[in-house]
Amino acid sequence: MKPQALQALMATSLLFTGHMIDRPDRTEPRFPATLETAARARIAKAVESYTPSSSNHLQTSQVSSVMGFASGARGGDILFHEECRRHAIDTVIMIPFEPETFIKSSVAIEGIDDGTWPRRFWSLWNTTPPERRHVLSLSRDDEAYAICNTRLLELARRHGRIHLIALWDGKDGDGPGGTADLVAKARMEDDPDVFSPESLRG
Repeated sequence: MKPQALQALMATSLLFTGHMIDRPDRTEPRFPATLETAARARIAKAVESYTPSSSNHLQTSQVSSVMGFASGARGGDILFHEECRRHAIDTVIMIPFEPETFIKSSVAIEGIDDGTWPRRFWSLWNTTPPERRHVLSLSRDDEAYAICNTRLLELARRHGRIHLIALWDGKDGDGPGGTADLVAKARMEDDPDVFSPESLRG
C-alpha cells in the first residue's frame, strides 16, 4: 500500500490545549470571559473539517476514526469538548485529580463563579463513556498538570496521527503543565493550528 493510502487509513487525534478563562482579578488579562464566544467560533472552525459529514473530510470509508483529546478546565478545554461533540466527534477527557478536586482547581472561580462552568464540566463528564474518562489521581501540585499533559499526549499518539489545536498567547505559562508545556511537547508532530486570545478580538 502506498504511504498516502496508509496515511488516509490512520486514525486522527485532535489534541487540544488552551488557556482557562481568566479570573476577574488576574493582573495581566490573557483570556477574558468577553472572548468566550469568539473562542468558541474559532475552535469550531478548527474542528469542523474533521466532522464526518463535512465535504472537506476524508470519506468515512477512508478513515478509521477521529477523536478529540483534552483536559477539562474552564475556557478552552470545555469549549473544545463541546464543539467536537456538536460536530459529531467523540472526545476523551483526562484530568489529574478526582473530578471534585479538579473542579476546585481548574473549573470553578471560587467566590465568583455562578456555577456555569462546573455544570458544563459535569454535563461533559457524565455523557462521556467510562473508557474515555481518565482520572490520574495525582498529588495536588503543579507537577501534576505536566504529568497530565504527558499522559494525554501519549494517549493521543496511541490513537492515531496527532493534529494539535492550541488557544495560546505564545508566552510561557504561569507554572509547569500549562498550555505552553503541551504545545512544546506536541507541536513538532504536525502542522499545528495555534491561535491566540488576542487574535480573537474583533
